[in-house]
Amino acid sequence: MFLVRKATTEDVAAVWDFVKRSGLEVDGLPKIESFLIAESEEKELLGVIALETFGNAGLLRALVLNSSESTSERLLRFFDQVIQLAKKNELDELYLTSKEESFFFQVFGFSTIPVEDIPTMLKTNELFTNHSDQRVIMRKRLT
Repeated sequence: MFLVRKATTEDVAAVWDFVKRSGLEVDGLPKIESFLIAESEEKELLGVIALETFGNAGLLRALVLNSSESTSERLLRFFDQVIQLAKKNELDELYLTSKEESFFFQVFGFSTIPVEDIPTMLKTNELFTNHSDQRVIMRKRLT
């Protein structure tokens, strides 16, 4: 059993350490309040993901999972809860970038799009201003 909750300022050190151990950079990540945490009943971090909002669009960032504790079922449930939260927050679409196209994200309805299709508000994010031509951009419509 695990639960998903919004991160708080008390989670900063734990989340940043969790992200760093995965090999991702923490410089440039969104504020801690943008993160969702999946944790065990014993309060052990199982996964984190950031959901930044730009108007009616959301940008998913820094998906990190504890590989020793994560199962396919947990990953699917965690990601499904993230999508449900985005819908609850009345977002119309979600975006993400990755180094390569991922079947996992396609299962959840994400499809690859050209950089020209990114809303203007999102284009200001450093993910799209730095090396966006070397990354795959995916979108999921929620409405």
